[in-house]
Amino acid sequence: MTGFSRPGWGAAVACVAALMVMPLWLVQAPPMPDYPAHLASYYLIATSAKAPAVTTFYSIHWAWIPNLAGEILVPLLSTIAGLEMATRLFITTGVVMWVVGPALIHRALHKRFNVTALIAALFAYNANFTWGFLNYYFAMGAALCLLAAWIATDGRRTALHLAGFALAITAIYFSHIFAAATLFLLIACFELDGVIRTFSVREVFHRCIAVVVPFVPAGLAFLFLKPKGSGGALEFNLLDRALDRLEAALQLSYDNPSYVLLALLAILLLTGLWRGWIVIHRRMWIALGTLGVLTMFAPEWAMGGWGVDLRLPAVLGALIFASLEFRLEPRATWALTVATTAVLLCNVIYLAQEWTAYDTQWREFRDAARTLKPGTKLLTVLDGDAIGFRSDQPYWHMAEYAIVDPGAFTPLLFTTHDQHIVQLNPAYQSIAASSAQQGSPPDIDELNDLATSQIDEDEDIRDVFPYLMRFQCHYDVAVVIHLDGPRAQIPPMLKLRHVGSFFSLYDIIPQNCGAK
Repeated sequence: MTGFSRPGWGAAVACVAALMVMPLWLVQAPPMPDYPAHLASYYLIATSAKAPAVTTFYSIHWAWIPNLAGEILVPLLSTIAGLEMATRLFITTGVVMWVVGPALIHRALHKRFNVTALIAALFAYNANFTWGFLNYYFAMGAALCLLAAWIATDGRRTALHLAGFALAITAIYFSHIFAAATLFLLIACFELDGVIRTFSVREVFHRCIAVVVPFVPAGLAFLFLKPKGSGGALEFNLLDRALDRLEAALQLSYDNPSYVLLALLAILLLTGLWRGWIVIHRRMWIALGTLGVLTMFAPEWAMGGWGVDLRLPAVLGALIFASLEFRLEPRATWALTVATTAVLLCNVIYLAQEWTAYDTQWREFRDAARTLKPGTKLLTVLDGDAIGFRSDQPYWHMAEYAIVDPGAFTPLLFTTHDQHIVQLNPAYQSIAASSAQQGSPPDIDELNDLATSQIDEDEDIRDVFPYLMRFQCHYDVAVVIHLDGPRAQIPPMLKLRHVGSFFSLYDIIPQNCGAK
């Protein structure tokens, strides 16, 4: 199959990248579940010294935490572009790298462009993107680009090359540790293939040195600088999470996996391999096989973080198509190119429409939040009966916008010790979530039990919401998310303050707040 010319290749990739970032610029804020919490963290880092009401609750403690991409880049960029513009530029860069990285990998392997590089771009919309796992998404995009550079310099790396790789890998490590670990795996597998194909003692030595040296600074940082408490038990839940892994590979919006598109891509891949239309580059077999196994068996929880099993499926999908080449007649190739472009365009349109609806809701909440007094302590509550089977996760961190606007306090900001540099001041640590396991809001049906510290047989109250015991004595306003469903009975300690289209604000009346 004849590839595009270099100008045509560059233009195609640039157009796809520009197309896929458009939804970010059509809304005030991308409605990713974790986005408001990240934005609030960036705000605290950038401007907390000028916000006394906020510094009452939070403080910044810099540490060598391997999860700092946005925490470093966004506040720096905000001095020029403003906070929310800087955040969108940060996310935009991540999307561009997820598009460009696989294309560069394909180019480095096959020495020309092929439509499969465009197909790989489909995986830029994945669960890490739609959830708002911003640091990992950015760092993994950078890792894909660096992997392309590693492949392109195979057989001609100098000491200067290795020094440059060491610097870039260290930056990726401090951006997100899991992205750096994935990059190490892919590079090691690529070099192992080279050793197997041209085995000699000298070849083994040179390739081992080439792999080890660039990762030495990151390895030393992990051994000696990583916060001591940043470990955590591994939890796999393989059967329960099997479908989530599949869904994570390609999502058009939060909690909306594209089963049809995934099925079509699988059929295209399997049929192409069977009929001989597709050839996977021989240097990537070990990397893809190893990555595939890890994708199936990655834990759900690791190092205190949730959703580890959502990290690799999109990487695997992007690398599979970046590694293969179609051997089709020119007419069939152009037809596939047009079909891929059409699918990309449809995905962008769908995402933009979905985000616009959420963005309207978030704008409404932010307008209401600006009427609150600085220093208000907000508690998010879910009306599960009213929400029904619809997703409630996009609203879990919505209250964190109030940290940015009036200067409020919320218990669900990302302040886990040894995982985030934003920390709670000691006086408020007992009334906020202390781990990712505690990172979801209570249901309105649980408020009465929480108000009286009544655990009974509710495991959530014991394990997920211990910091909310006697919440009415610590919080000022409840943000109740009910969407447009029939609402549950409101507990007596809540007094209506504001009615919105999908949420209501209630003043929390202190009751039974004497000594415990």
